[in-house]
Amino acid sequence: MSLIKGEVKWPGNFLSGVFLASLLFGAVSVVSLSTARAAGDSVIAQGGNGEVFFAALPDQWQALPRSTQAQSTTAEWLPPGQNVNNWKDMITVQVFPGWADGDVVSFLDELAAIYKQNCEVSGATPPLKDQVNGFPTGFRLINCTRDLTRNTGEVALFRATVGQNALYLIQHVFRVPEFEIGAQPVTNDAMKQAFEGIRTGWACNQNSKKHPCPPSWQSSLSKLDGKPSVVVIKAPK
Repeated sequence: MSLIKGEVKWPGNFLSGVFLASLLFGAVSVVSLSTARAAGDSVIAQGGNGEVFFAALPDQWQALPRSTQAQSTTAEWLPPGQNVNNWKDMITVQVFPGWADGDVVSFLDELAAIYKQNCEVSGATPPLKDQVNGFPTGFRLINCTRDLTRNTGEVALFRATVGQNALYLIQHVFRVPEFEIGAQPVTNDAMKQAFEGIRTGWACNQNSKKHPCPPSWQSSLSKLDGKPSVVVIKAPK
C-alpha cells in the first residue's frame, strides 16, 4: 500500500504570492558579482575543464564530512550549535557531472518528485528559469508537511545551474515540526535570508569568454586542481 498522500498547490498565505515572487525573481535577475566578492568563506564547486560554481557561506557555519559518489559530490554545512542529529538549517552544495547540458526544469521536477514520494503531502512553486552568466539557472521552493522517514516537516529552497561539464545545485533546507497545509513553519525573515544566501551563487568558466569569471577571482581559481569537487576558500577582497 502506498504511503504517498499526494501533492498540492500551496495556499497564498504560506508565503504571500507577491513576497515569494519578489524573492524568486530578484534571485534570478539580480545576481551580483560584488556580493560574491564580498563574502567571507566561499564554496567553490568544480565541474572540470575550468568550469566552477561559487557561492557565499554564512559566517561560522561548519562543514560536515564530504560525500563523493560516482554520480555526485556533496558538501553540507550547519550553523553553530547544530549537529547532524539535531539540525534545523542546512546548506548543501552538490555537483552532478551526469547532468551536464541537461534541462534545469527537468532536474527541478525530479527533486519535486522525490519529495512527493517521501512526504505525506508535498507542494512546490513552479520552476523559475533564467540565464545567469550564460548558464541556464532555475529556482524552486518545495515543502513537505511530514517526511515519512523522520516525522518532521521540511521547507527547501533550491537553485540549480546547468553547465557544460556538470549541474551545480545549492539548497537551503529548514527542518521543522510537521505542519498542516496552509501553515507557515518558517518566518518570512528566515526565508528571505535563505533566498539572499543562495542568490550569491555564480557559475563561470576560466577558459571561456562566453562565461567569464570575475577578474578578482582569477588568482584563487588558478590554484584549484580542476577536478570535480567542492572546496572552501576565503573570497577575494
